[in-house]
Amino acid sequence: MAYVKVLNADELESGKGRVISIGSKELALFNIDGEFHCIDNSCPHADGPLGAGDIEGDTVICPWHAWQFSVRTGEMAYNPNICVARFDCKVEDGAVLVDW
Repeated sequence: MAYVKVLNADELESGKGRVISIGSKELALFNIDGEFHCIDNSCPHADGPLGAGDIEGDTVICPWHAWQFSVRTGEMAYNPNICVARFDCKVEDGAVLVDW
């Protein structure tokens, strides 16, 4: 795996998420108080777009059926046995990089 630039850090304000693409894969990127977190964009319930969900603290709420996931761990709030994949992020020279 290698880190891939996905956007400039100033393009995603704190408390927001965005759908990003690396190749043909869609991921959800979030800025939580200046820390960037990346998880799979597809909710395991019905493939809802997690990157379009509302953020409460460090939890994203799927816009389709309100399933909730930690953007830090990928774990579902109500059942930690249900997870979405997460990907390490870092910021270098103002760019957000995702380990892909």
